Amino acid sequence: MNGKRILWIISEGSPGHVSQSIGLAAALAEKWPVEIRQFECRPKISGFVRHLIRLFWMGKSGRPLPDWMLDGPLGLERAKADEPTPDLIVSSGGRSVFAARTLAVKYGVPFVFLGERKPYPAEWFHTVFTPSSLETAANDLRMDVIPTKITPEIVKQAAADWSNQPTGMLWAMLIGGKSRSHDFQDADWENLTKGMAQLAGREGIRWLVTSSRRTGKELEARLRNLLPPEIVADAVWWCHQPEKKLAAYLGAAEVIWVTQDSISMVTEAVATDKPVVVIQPETTNFPANSFMPGYLANLESLGLIVRLPMARLTDVNRDFLKNPRPVIKVTEVMAEQLCQRLS
Repeated sequence: MNGKRILWIISEGSPGHVSQSIGLAAALAEKWPVEIRQFECRPKISGFVRHLIRLFWMGKSGRPLPDWMLDGPLGLERAKADEPTPDLIVSSGGRSVFAARTLAVKYGVPFVFLGERKPYPAEWFHTVFTPSSLETAANDLRMDVIPTKITPEIVKQAAADWSNQPTGMLWAMLIGGKSRSHDFQDADWENLTKGMAQLAGREGIRWLVTSSRRTGKELEARLRNLLPPEIVADAVWWCHQPEKKLAAYLGAAEVIWVTQDSISMVTEAVATDKPVVVIQPETTNFPANSFMPGYLANLESLGLIVRLPMARLTDVNRDFLKNPRPVIKVTEVMAEQLCQRLS
C-alpha cells in the first residue's frame, strides 16, 4: 500500500477498548504512512433498543443509520467539515459498532473490529481480530493476545521518568473488583493481603499497589487497613485519589500480579514482557459463551502467565518468575495480516 492513509478510531469511552485500537493503529503506522484520528461515541440507548436496531434496522447486511441517530442516541463526535475522509475505520467494544459500521458504509471503507464480535453478524466487518475460539467466520482472525498501547519501551521510560521511584526490589499488584464472573468475598481479600505480606517477607520485596474504578472506595479502605504499611512502597487508591502511575509501576516492577477479573489489566501486564501472575477468587462463574476462560488458558499455555487462587499466593513457581518469557509481538502479527487482507 503506497501513500498516506487516514485511519479513524471510533472509541466508546472504555480505556481498555481504545487502547486495543491504538495498539493496532501504531503497528500499522510502522508499515505504511498513517494519519490517525480518534472520535468518541457515547450511546444513550438501552440494551433492548440496541437489540431492535441490530436485528430490524441494520439487519444482517449492516445497513447504515441516519445522521440524526449518530448525532443523538449514539452520541458520535462529528468530524469537522475539512476533516480528511477515512481510508480505514477501527474500533473495539460492542457499543462502538453501530457508529463505526455506519461510517464505514457511508465512506465505503473497510471496518476492522477488535474483540468479540457477538452478537453482531460477521458480514458487518471487513476483519475481526477476536480472542474467542467460538468465533469462526472467514473474516474472524484469532489473536492470542489482545493488543494494547502498553509496550516494554513505554513502561521502561515511564519508570525512568518517575522522579521519586522507591528503592529496592519492587513487585506490582493490580487490583480490580467484583464482576459478573468474579464474586470476590471478604475472605478473598484477606487471603490476598496475607499472601502479599508473606511474599514480601520471604522474597525481600515491597509492593506497588494500584486499584481501579471497579474496586470501589469501601474495598480500598479495607485493603489499606489490611496491608502492613511497611510492605507497600507506593500505592494508588484510584477511587479515593486517582493518579496515572500504572505505566511507571509496570516499568519499575520485576514481577506483576493482577486480579483475574480484568482482561484489560491482565493484557497490559502481559504486554510488558515481564512475569505475570494472575490471581483468582474462590468463586468464578463464567457464562457459557464467555471468551475469558479460553483466553486465559491460552495465555497460560503459551507461558505468558501463571494463575493462582488468592489463598495460595506463596505457591508461585519461582522458576517462572526467573526464566525468560516468550515474546509475542501481537500487534506486528495483526498488522501484517491486515495489510495482506487490505491489499
